[in-house]
This record gives sequence, structure tokens and C-alpha cells, in this order.
Amino acid sequence: MTACSVAHDVDKHPTAKEERKLRKPLIERKRRERINNCLDQLKETVIGAFRLDQSKLEKADILEMTVKHLQNIQNTQIHDPTLGLEAQQRYSTGYIQCMHEVHNMLLTCDWMDKTLGSRLLNHLLKSLPRSSSGECQPRHDAPLRPLPASPLRGGSKRPPPQQERPELHSSRLGMMEMWRPW
Repeated sequence: MTACSVAHDVDKHPTAKEERKLRKPLIERKRRERINNCLDQLKETVIGAFRLDQSKLEKADILEMTVKHLQNIQNTQIHDPTLGLEAQQRYSTGYIQCMHEVHNMLLTCDWMDKTLGSRLLNHLLKSLPRSSSGECQPRHDAPLRPLPASPLRGGSKRPPPQQERPELHSSRLGMMEMWRPW
């Protein structure tokens, strides 16, 4: 082999088709690795759900048991509607509590445009999830008061927030037990 032919081989770049041929085994290996990792996670979940001691399960067994486990979960939710209703009520209660916190925050923000704050609260109120058995009551029954006029728009100056809202401290204590949807 001459120096000229070696230099010619170094300059030669593989074509797109050749690159795909080279990458295909790597991509397939990564894909199989992801599948096996997911199957291992499913295996751990299924073993825990069915309380099995078998550490050696075939992939088909893992998938079948996963399907059965998911069907069991769906059947319990269908046959026990109180679970869904209870979760919906907890969500609605948390939503209302969050609305109260937003309202409290808007009352203390002097820089916030009051009409924008009112629009935000109206939007949150319209988006309030409704339960099928009536409305859920919040844990703290502090009514939403209308936002006072903005001092920048010619309204009167408000007293400091601690004088205006004595129940604000008690609602902060309740935040520790507040359910949040995230």
C-alpha cells in the first residue's frame, strides 16, 4: 500500500447508508437495554403486588401479570366508586384552599393590578372542579372578599396586611395539612 492510497482512504467519509449500517446495532442494543430495564421494573412491581418469591420469571409472565394487576386496579376503582369520589372531594378541597391562598396573596400585593387579580380569581372560580354529590367545603371558611381598589388607580391606601387580615396567621397554620394536587 502506498502513502497515496492510505491518504485517500483517510479522506473517504462513510455515506449516510453506511452510517446507518454502523449505527443500527448500537441503536438496537440501546432499545433492548431500555426494554429489559422496563421489564425489570415491572417484575419488581408485579412481585410486590402478587407477593411472589419467584425471582426468575419469563418476560411473557411478567407482561401477563402486569396486565392482570392493571385490570385488578381498574376493577377496584369501578366497583368501589367511593374511592374516586373521595379523591375528587380531596382535590376540590385542596383547590378551594389554594384559591384562598391566592386571594390572600393578592390582598397583600400592592404592585398587583386589582382588576387583573379579580379576573384571576373569577377564572379560578369558574374552573373549580365540581363533585357529583354537591360542593366540597374548604377546611377554613374564610370567604373570598373583593379586592380593594389599587392605590395607583386613585383608591384609598390600605392598612398593612397584618391589621387587615387577622385570620391570615391561622390560615398559614393550616397550610401544613393542605392537600396539593402535585
